[in-house]
Amino acid sequence: MFADGSARSEARTWTRGLTGNMLCIAPTTLSRHFGLTTNDHHCGSHIDLFCGAGGLSWGWQRAGFNVIAAVDEDSVATRTYELNFRDEAAFTLNRDLTTFTPSALSRFIGRRPKQLLAITGGPPCQGWSRVGRGKLRSLQGRARSLLADPRNRLYRRFLGFVDYFRPPICVMENVPGMRSIEGVDVTATVVKNFHDIGYRCDVTLVNARWFGVAQDRRRLIFVAFRRDLPRTLSSRDLPDFAHDFRVGLLGITSEPTLKHAIADLPEIAHGSLEEPLPYFPPVGRLSRLAQIMREGAGVGIVDHVCRWHNAQDIEAFQLMREGALYHELPKRLKRYRDDIFKDKYKRLAWGRPAWTATAHFEKDVYTHIHPDQPRTISVREAARIQSFPDSYRFVGNIGDRFRQIGNAVPPLMAWGIAEYVRGTLASIGR
Repeated sequence: MFADGSARSEARTWTRGLTGNMLCIAPTTLSRHFGLTTNDHHCGSHIDLFCGAGGLSWGWQRAGFNVIAAVDEDSVATRTYELNFRDEAAFTLNRDLTTFTPSALSRFIGRRPKQLLAITGGPPCQGWSRVGRGKLRSLQGRARSLLADPRNRLYRRFLGFVDYFRPPICVMENVPGMRSIEGVDVTATVVKNFHDIGYRCDVTLVNARWFGVAQDRRRLIFVAFRRDLPRTLSSRDLPDFAHDFRVGLLGITSEPTLKHAIADLPEIAHGSLEEPLPYFPPVGRLSRLAQIMREGAGVGIVDHVCRWHNAQDIEAFQLMREGALYHELPKRLKRYRDDIFKDKYKRLAWGRPAWTATAHFEKDVYTHIHPDQPRTISVREAARIQSFPDSYRFVGNIGDRFRQIGNAVPPLMAWGIAEYVRGTLASIGR
């Protein structure tokens, strides 16, 4: 599976049934238990809703699943998706899922696609996130607006597609903020909504760093299984499985830090827009994460561009130690109120994972200042923090590229979840 031949023979029991480097779900298993028609080359297909730039699809593709349709309203993100999945026989549709209907999608893929095993996706979550909540409160003065925010009802659109296509499995990702909105646990409502359309569902909190991502990113994962089928999957298995995946398959023995993710990238000045750049591996062995990021990337590095900063910001960055926050700066270097914006500027630390990448990157990246260069991180460094490999290209201006990365499901986390699905289904009948 990897260029260095390290297929991880010590992987645990979930890797039983390896065929070469691919753990296959037997076609007879899919036909007998799930009524699907497939072949030896794929483990079944999925529809990726709210696909964005394609982080989730990348992970499921790496695990052997074929995407048959990917849908998102962001026209730049769907161009990025097409660029990176151009060899897939999939429909990439730039459509607004608040109005685009399941029946409209069926005109492209049919009412009952023969190989459809799963619907996957991460409905936009800004309304549930702490960042999103703060913005809404500042604009409207009350948290009740969260329950009325149209963005917080997009998961119902996801459910509508599930109800229409009736796949055996559904996997949905969202933010932990769903657990408490004005004292209401919205996750319980989501689980009930799945139950109402004939699916058994549970939800678990995971952290992307457990899967080998150099980022402290907590997310809720909903796993739903159609009620007429034998239950084989549960989101509650994911925290333990993540360790097995990271160590056994990826060969990353400990949770990676920022240094493991980006320390090998060439030094650049703030405002640098030159690309591609030559890539020269540093002296010594690359971290295992960096090796994975470099697979298939060739001799250059793309998207290693960053924003320009004024002299005051440069001086502020130079004064900040690793892990320092905005409120610690001298008064003369503060452009914002430090009682409200205590962490407006945050300098990353080499020895720990990065904090969460967000869609706010589209506007600025002051929350992710490079640990020892006086600038905010580059597009490629943000992509590495999210675990996009260097071969993955992003379309659009610098803000567009940052937005796509901040919105994405981390590819390595998506791969780990897909491996759990594949490994569990492959064990049926053994």
